[in-house]
Amino acid sequence: MFALGKLILLSHNAYSTVANKKKMQLSAFFPFYRNHNVLAALPQEPYRWESVASASRSAMHIRYSLLPYMYTLFHQAHTTGSTVMRALAWEFPNEPQLAGVDTQFLLGPNILVTPVLEPQVDTVNGVFPGLIDGESWFDWYTGERVNAEAGVNTTIPAPLGHIPVFVRGGSVLPTQEPGYTTTDSRKNPWGLIVALSHDGEATGSLYVDDGESLEPSETLDISFVAMKSQLKVEVQGGYKDNNTLGNVTVFGVAGGCGQVKLNGATIEASKVDYNQTSSVLKLSGLNELTRGGAWQGAWTLSWA
Repeated sequence: MFALGKLILLSHNAYSTVANKKKMQLSAFFPFYRNHNVLAALPQEPYRWESVASASRSAMHIRYSLLPYMYTLFHQAHTTGSTVMRALAWEFPNEPQLAGVDTQFLLGPNILVTPVLEPQVDTVNGVFPGLIDGESWFDWYTGERVNAEAGVNTTIPAPLGHIPVFVRGGSVLPTQEPGYTTTDSRKNPWGLIVALSHDGEATGSLYVDDGESLEPSETLDISFVAMKSQLKVEVQGGYKDNNTLGNVTVFGVAGGCGQVKLNGATIEASKVDYNQTSSVLKLSGLNELTRGGAWQGAWTLSWA
Protein backbone atom coordinates (compact mmCIF):
# COMPACT_ATOMS: atom_id res chain seq x y z
CA MET A 1 0.00 0.00 0.00
CA PHE A 2 2.93 2.37 0.50
CA ALA A 3 3.45 2.87 -3.21
CA LEU A 4 -0.13 3.95 -3.82
CA GLY A 5 -0.26 5.93 -0.59
CA LYS A 6 2.75 8.00 -1.58
CA LEU A 7 1.29 8.78 -5.00
CA ILE A 8 -2.06 9.77 -3.52
CA LEU A 9 -0.34 12.04 -1.00
CA LEU A 10 1.68 13.68 -3.77
CA SER A 11 -1.46 14.29 -5.80
CA HIS A 12 -3.08 16.25 -2.96
CA ASN A 13 -0.22 18.68 -2.31
CA ALA A 14 0.31 21.59 -4.69
CA TYR A 15 2.14 24.85 -4.05
CA SER A 16 2.95 26.18 -7.52
CA THR A 17 1.79 26.25 -11.12
CA VAL A 18 4.07 23.33 -11.97
CA ALA A 19 2.88 21.35 -8.94
CA ASN A 20 -0.75 22.00 -9.80
CA LYS A 21 -0.14 20.85 -13.35
CA LYS A 22 1.43 17.60 -12.15
CA LYS A 23 -1.30 17.06 -9.59
CA MET A 24 -4.11 17.42 -12.11
CA GLN A 25 -2.34 15.16 -14.62
CA LEU A 26 -1.58 12.44 -12.08
CA SER A 27 -4.98 12.49 -10.39
CA ALA A 28 -6.80 12.16 -13.72
CA PHE A 29 -5.94 8.47 -13.58
CA PHE A 30 -7.13 7.94 -10.01
CA PRO A 31 -10.55 6.35 -9.40
CA PHE A 32 -11.55 9.48 -7.43
CA TYR A 33 -10.72 12.72 -9.20
CA ARG A 34 -11.36 16.24 -7.94
CA ASN A 35 -9.53 19.34 -6.82
CA HIS A 36 -9.93 20.62 -3.28
CA ASN A 37 -8.50 23.33 -1.06
CA VAL A 38 -8.88 24.80 2.42
CA LEU A 39 -9.95 28.21 3.63
CA ALA A 40 -7.24 30.89 3.62
CA ALA A 41 -5.01 28.86 1.31
CA LEU A 42 -3.84 30.15 -2.06
CA PRO A 43 -6.34 29.52 -4.88
CA GLN A 44 -5.32 26.54 -7.00
CA GLU A 45 -8.11 25.93 -9.49
CA PRO A 46 -6.52 24.64 -12.72
CA TYR A 47 -8.21 27.30 -14.88
CA ARG A 48 -6.20 30.04 -13.15
CA TRP A 49 -3.13 29.19 -15.25
CA GLU A 50 -3.42 28.48 -18.97
CA SER A 51 -0.59 25.93 -18.92
CA VAL A 52 -2.25 24.07 -16.04
CA ALA A 53 -5.62 24.22 -17.76
CA SER A 54 -4.10 22.87 -20.99
CA ALA A 55 -2.32 20.01 -19.22
CA SER A 56 -5.49 19.20 -17.27
CA ARG A 57 -7.61 19.11 -20.43
CA SER A 58 -5.15 16.72 -22.06
CA ALA A 59 -5.14 14.32 -19.08
CA MET A 60 -8.92 14.61 -18.62
CA HIS A 61 -9.47 13.81 -22.29
CA ILE A 62 -7.71 10.48 -21.74
CA ARG A 63 -9.63 9.87 -18.51
CA TYR A 64 -13.00 10.50 -20.12
CA SER A 65 -12.05 8.38 -23.13
CA LEU A 66 -11.34 5.54 -20.71
CA LEU A 67 -14.54 5.86 -18.68
CA PRO A 68 -15.98 2.60 -20.13
CA TYR A 69 -12.77 0.79 -19.15
CA MET A 70 -12.91 2.29 -15.65
CA TYR A 71 -16.63 1.52 -15.30
CA THR A 72 -15.90 -2.08 -16.20
CA LEU A 73 -13.11 -2.17 -13.60
CA PHE A 74 -15.51 -0.93 -10.92
CA HIS A 75 -18.04 -3.60 -11.90
CA GLN A 76 -15.32 -6.25 -11.63
CA ALA A 77 -14.25 -4.84 -8.26
CA HIS A 78 -17.87 -5.10 -7.07
CA THR A 79 -18.42 -8.64 -8.33
CA THR A 80 -14.99 -10.25 -7.90
CA GLY A 81 -13.12 -8.11 -5.37
CA SER A 82 -10.42 -7.08 -7.84
CA THR A 83 -8.77 -3.68 -7.60
CA VAL A 84 -9.20 -0.62 -9.82
CA MET A 85 -5.88 1.09 -9.06
CA ARG A 86 -2.93 -1.26 -8.60
CA ALA A 87 0.68 -1.28 -7.56
CA LEU A 88 2.91 -2.93 -10.17
CA ALA A 89 3.88 -5.73 -7.79
CA TRP A 90 0.24 -6.75 -7.37
CA GLU A 91 -0.20 -7.41 -11.08
CA PHE A 92 3.27 -8.91 -11.61
CA PRO A 93 4.01 -10.91 -8.43
CA ASN A 94 6.82 -12.87 -10.10
CA GLU A 95 9.00 -9.76 -10.14
CA PRO A 96 9.82 -9.10 -6.46
CA GLN A 97 11.84 -5.98 -7.30
CA LEU A 98 8.60 -4.24 -8.27
CA ALA A 99 7.64 -4.08 -4.58
CA GLY A 100 9.97 -1.10 -4.30
CA VAL A 101 8.42 0.83 -7.20
CA ASP A 102 6.42 3.67 -5.63
CA THR A 103 6.42 6.19 -8.49
CA GLN A 104 4.32 4.28 -11.02
CA PHE A 105 0.93 2.58 -10.89
CA LEU A 106 -1.53 0.60 -12.96
CA LEU A 107 -5.12 1.52 -13.73
CA GLY A 108 -6.60 -1.95 -13.86
CA PRO A 109 -4.27 -4.50 -15.44
CA ASN A 110 -3.72 -2.69 -18.73
CA ILE A 111 -2.90 1.02 -18.24
CA LEU A 112 0.53 1.96 -16.88
CA VAL A 113 0.96 5.53 -15.61
CA THR A 114 4.45 6.93 -15.00
CA PRO A 115 3.96 10.48 -13.67
CA VAL A 116 6.56 13.19 -13.30
CA LEU A 117 6.97 13.85 -9.58
CA GLU A 118 10.04 16.10 -9.56
CA PRO A 119 10.24 19.82 -10.49
CA GLN A 120 12.16 21.23 -13.45
CA VAL A 121 12.65 17.96 -15.33
CA ASP A 122 11.53 16.85 -18.79
CA THR A 123 12.15 13.12 -18.42
CA VAL A 124 11.13 10.46 -15.93
CA ASN A 125 12.53 7.02 -15.18
CA GLY A 126 10.19 4.06 -15.22
CA VAL A 127 10.24 0.29 -15.42
CA PHE A 128 8.06 -1.75 -17.78
CA PRO A 129 6.87 -4.86 -15.92
CA GLY A 130 6.43 -8.26 -17.46
CA LEU A 131 8.97 -7.90 -20.26
CA ILE A 132 10.94 -10.85 -18.95
CA ASP A 133 7.83 -13.00 -19.48
CA GLY A 134 7.13 -11.71 -22.97
CA GLU A 135 4.80 -8.82 -22.14
CA SER A 136 4.85 -5.72 -24.32
CA TRP A 137 3.78 -2.11 -23.80
CA PHE A 138 2.62 0.58 -26.22
CA ASP A 139 2.78 4.35 -25.98
CA TRP A 140 -0.77 5.67 -25.52
CA TYR A 141 -0.16 8.70 -27.72
CA THR A 142 1.66 7.15 -30.69
CA GLY A 143 0.68 3.49 -30.48
CA GLU A 144 4.32 2.49 -30.92
CA ARG A 145 5.66 -0.54 -29.09
CA VAL A 146 7.99 0.43 -26.24
CA ASN A 147 11.62 -0.55 -26.68
CA ALA A 148 12.88 -1.32 -23.19
CA GLU A 149 14.83 -3.95 -21.27
CA ALA A 150 13.34 -6.16 -18.58
CA GLY A 151 13.93 -4.91 -15.04
CA VAL A 152 15.80 -1.80 -16.18
CA ASN A 153 14.75 1.77 -15.47
CA THR A 154 14.02 3.41 -18.81
CA THR A 155 14.31 7.15 -19.41
CA ILE A 156 10.96 8.35 -20.75
CA PRO A 157 10.42 11.78 -22.35
CA ALA A 158 8.02 13.86 -20.26
CA PRO A 159 7.96 17.50 -21.37
CA LEU A 160 5.88 19.92 -19.34
CA GLY A 161 2.19 19.16 -19.91
CA HIS A 162 2.74 15.53 -20.92
CA ILE A 163 2.07 12.55 -18.65
CA PRO A 164 3.50 9.21 -19.84
CA VAL A 165 0.76 6.60 -20.27
CA PHE A 166 1.20 3.11 -21.72
CA VAL A 167 -1.11 0.32 -22.86
CA ARG A 168 -0.36 -3.31 -22.11
CA GLY A 169 0.06 -5.61 -25.09
CA GLY A 170 -2.55 -8.34 -25.28
CA SER A 171 -5.39 -6.08 -24.13
CA VAL A 172 -8.53 -4.63 -25.70
CA LEU A 173 -9.67 -1.34 -24.15
CA PRO A 174 -13.22 -0.04 -24.62
CA THR A 175 -13.37 3.73 -25.01
CA GLN A 176 -15.97 6.39 -25.68
CA GLU A 177 -15.78 9.81 -27.28
CA PRO A 178 -15.38 12.27 -24.37
CA GLY A 179 -18.10 14.75 -23.51
CA TYR A 180 -18.14 17.60 -21.02
CA THR A 181 -19.76 15.36 -18.40
CA THR A 182 -20.08 11.63 -17.83
CA THR A 183 -23.74 11.91 -18.86
CA ASP A 184 -22.77 13.50 -22.17
CA SER A 185 -20.00 10.95 -22.71
CA ARG A 186 -22.45 8.04 -22.36
CA LYS A 187 -24.36 9.34 -25.40
CA ASN A 188 -21.30 9.38 -27.67
CA PRO A 189 -19.93 6.74 -30.08
CA TRP A 190 -17.88 3.86 -28.73
CA GLY A 191 -14.29 3.10 -29.62
CA LEU A 192 -11.81 0.28 -29.14
CA ILE A 193 -8.05 0.18 -28.66
CA VAL A 194 -6.61 -3.22 -29.51
CA ALA A 195 -3.02 -3.64 -28.32
CA LEU A 196 -1.71 -6.88 -29.80
CA SER A 197 0.77 -9.09 -27.99
CA HIS A 198 3.92 -10.35 -29.70
CA ASP A 199 1.79 -13.31 -30.82
CA GLY A 200 -0.80 -10.98 -32.37
CA GLU A 201 -3.46 -11.70 -29.74
CA ALA A 202 -5.50 -9.61 -27.30
CA THR A 203 -8.53 -9.94 -25.02
CA GLY A 204 -10.78 -7.57 -23.13
CA SER A 205 -14.27 -6.94 -21.82
CA LEU A 206 -16.87 -4.22 -21.39
CA TYR A 207 -19.72 -3.96 -18.90
CA VAL A 208 -22.67 -1.68 -19.72
CA ASP A 209 -25.79 -0.77 -17.77
CA ASP A 210 -27.99 2.31 -17.43
CA GLY A 211 -25.42 4.06 -15.25
CA GLU A 212 -27.99 5.01 -12.60
CA SER A 213 -29.73 2.00 -11.05
CA LEU A 214 -28.22 0.46 -7.94
CA GLU A 215 -29.45 -2.94 -9.14
CA PRO A 216 -29.98 -2.65 -12.91
CA SER A 217 -32.49 -5.08 -14.36
CA GLU A 218 -30.74 -5.29 -17.72
CA THR A 219 -27.01 -5.23 -18.46
CA LEU A 220 -24.55 -6.04 -21.22
CA ASP A 221 -21.37 -8.09 -20.98
CA ILE A 222 -19.23 -7.75 -24.09
CA SER A 223 -16.11 -9.83 -24.68
CA PHE A 224 -13.33 -9.09 -27.16
CA VAL A 225 -10.89 -11.63 -28.57
CA ALA A 226 -8.27 -10.74 -31.18
CA MET A 227 -6.17 -13.35 -32.96
CA LYS A 228 -5.03 -14.19 -36.48
CA SER A 229 -5.73 -10.63 -37.69
CA GLN A 230 -9.32 -10.74 -36.50
CA LEU A 231 -11.24 -9.14 -33.66
CA LYS A 232 -14.30 -11.11 -32.58
CA VAL A 233 -16.95 -9.48 -30.42
CA GLU A 234 -19.53 -11.45 -28.42
CA VAL A 235 -22.47 -9.79 -26.65
CA GLN A 236 -24.55 -11.12 -23.76
CA GLY A 237 -27.42 -9.40 -21.97
CA GLY A 238 -30.62 -7.54 -22.69
CA TYR A 239 -29.71 -3.89 -22.09
CA LYS A 240 -30.29 -1.72 -25.18
CA ASP A 241 -27.48 0.67 -26.05
CA ASN A 242 -27.96 2.57 -29.31
CA ASN A 243 -24.54 4.25 -29.51
CA THR A 244 -22.61 3.38 -32.64
CA LEU A 245 -18.99 2.29 -32.96
CA GLY A 246 -16.99 5.30 -34.12
CA ASN A 247 -13.42 4.04 -34.33
CA VAL A 248 -11.06 1.15 -33.75
CA THR A 249 -7.29 1.50 -33.31
CA VAL A 250 -5.04 -1.54 -33.45
CA PHE A 251 -1.47 -1.37 -32.10
CA GLY A 252 1.18 -3.83 -33.24
CA VAL A 253 -0.09 -4.67 -36.75
CA ALA A 254 3.29 -5.69 -38.13
CA GLY A 255 3.99 -6.80 -41.68
CA GLY A 256 1.37 -4.76 -43.47
CA CYS A 257 -2.40 -4.58 -43.61
CA GLY A 258 -4.73 -6.10 -46.19
CA GLN A 259 -8.40 -5.40 -46.82
CA VAL A 260 -10.26 -4.41 -43.68
CA LYS A 261 -13.69 -6.00 -43.32
CA LEU A 262 -16.52 -5.76 -40.83
CA ASN A 263 -18.68 -8.88 -40.86
CA GLY A 264 -17.32 -9.69 -44.29
CA ALA A 265 -18.12 -6.27 -45.81
CA THR A 266 -15.07 -4.32 -46.98
CA ILE A 267 -14.52 -1.00 -45.21
CA GLU A 268 -13.80 1.74 -47.72
CA ALA A 269 -10.19 2.93 -47.97
CA SER A 270 -11.00 6.47 -46.78
CA LYS A 271 -11.84 5.07 -43.34
CA VAL A 272 -8.61 3.07 -43.07
CA ASP A 273 -5.24 4.51 -42.08
CA TYR A 274 -2.29 2.14 -41.66
CA ASN A 275 1.12 3.42 -40.57
CA GLN A 276 3.77 0.85 -41.44
CA THR A 277 6.44 2.66 -39.41
CA SER A 278 4.51 2.59 -36.13
CA SER A 279 2.51 -0.57 -37.04
CA VAL A 280 -0.72 1.22 -36.07
CA LEU A 281 -4.01 0.62 -37.87
CA LYS A 282 -6.68 3.28 -37.39
CA LEU A 283 -10.28 2.86 -38.51
CA SER A 284 -12.60 5.84 -38.26
CA GLY A 285 -16.06 6.88 -39.38
CA LEU A 286 -17.59 3.47 -38.67
CA ASN A 287 -20.86 4.91 -37.39
CA GLU A 288 -22.90 4.14 -40.50
CA LEU A 289 -21.68 0.55 -40.45
CA THR A 290 -22.89 0.07 -36.88
CA ARG A 291 -26.27 1.80 -37.01
CA GLY A 292 -28.58 0.59 -34.28
CA GLY A 293 -25.76 0.22 -31.78
CA ALA A 294 -22.26 -1.20 -31.57
CA TRP A 295 -23.37 -3.99 -29.21
CA GLN A 296 -26.64 -5.09 -30.80
CA GLY A 297 -25.04 -8.43 -31.69
CA ALA A 298 -21.82 -10.30 -32.36
CA TRP A 299 -19.48 -9.09 -35.09
CA THR A 300 -16.03 -9.71 -36.54
CA LEU A 301 -13.47 -7.20 -37.74
CA SER A 302 -10.60 -8.49 -39.89
CA TRP A 303 -7.52 -6.83 -41.36
CA ALA A 304 -5.62 -9.74 -42.95
